[in-house]
Amino acid sequence: MSLTRAHDFSVENFDERTVMLCDQCEKEYHVGCLHYSGHCDLKELPRDKWFCCDDCNRIHVALQNLVLVGAEMIPASVSYAIHRKHVEKGFTDGVSNDVQWWILSGRSHYPEHLPECFDPIVATSGRDLIPVVVCGRNISGQEFGGMYCVVLIVKSVVSAGLLRIFGREVAELLLVATSRENQGKGYFQALFSCIESLLYSLNVENLVLPIAAEAESIWTKKLGFRKMSDEKLLKYTRNLQLTIFKGTSMLEKKVQQIVD
Repeated sequence: MSLTRAHDFSVENFDERTVMLCDQCEKEYHVGCLHYSGHCDLKELPRDKWFCCDDCNRIHVALQNLVLVGAEMIPASVSYAIHRKHVEKGFTDGVSNDVQWWILSGRSHYPEHLPECFDPIVATSGRDLIPVVVCGRNISGQEFGGMYCVVLIVKSVVSAGLLRIFGREVAELLLVATSRENQGKGYFQALFSCIESLLYSLNVENLVLPIAAEAESIWTKKLGFRKMSDEKLLKYTRNLQLTIFKGTSMLEKKVQQIVD
C-alpha cells in the first residue's frame, strides 16, 4: 500500500492535502495536484500499490515477473567475455557452462547469506548497514525500500549488486561486490552487462552510483561512467531518495544496449 511520509497521517484524513508516494519511482504527489492535473482521481488510499504513471507500473510488473522466473542463463556473448578474461589472465580452473544471473526482491525473499557478499559498511553508531540495505529497511531517516539484488551464480554466488529503479528516468546501482577468490575473472563485468541489458529492456535512461575516490577510475575508464555535475545531483536529490554515502562521489552513465 502507498503511504505518505507524514507521521500523523491516517486513512480517515485522506484528502487533497495527502501526499502519495509512487511505489516504483518514489516521487511524491499531492492528491489535490493529481486531481487538478487530471492525472488521476483518487477518492481513498489505494489498497494495493499505487503508481504515478504507466511506465512505473510497467517497470514494476516486469521486475516482479523476473523475480518469479528465478535464475536464468547469461547470454552467450557474456559467457564468451568471461571465457576470454580467463584466458587472458591465465586462470586454469576453467569457465563453467552453467553461469546464471538472478534477480531477488523483497524483505522475506533474500537468502540469509546475501549480506555476506558485501564488505561491511559501518555507520557512526557501529551498525553494519549492509543487512539493512539488502533487506530494504529504513534507518536514521535514510530509506532503502524498493531494492533488488542481482546476483551472478557459478554453483554459488560469485558477484552481486544492489539495484533500485526510480522509473524511466534513472536507476541506482547502490553496492557491488565480487567474492575475493573470484575477483579478476570477469564475473562482475558479466553481472554489470546483465544489469545494463535489463535496464535497457525497461527503457530506463540513466544509471547512477555512489563510489569511493579510489575506485572511481575503474568505473569511468572501463564501464563508461562520468562524474555527475553538482547541478545534476541537486536535480535528482530534489525528487528522488538517492543513497549518498559519506566520502563518495556520484557517477552516472547513459544506459546502452549491449550488442551480442
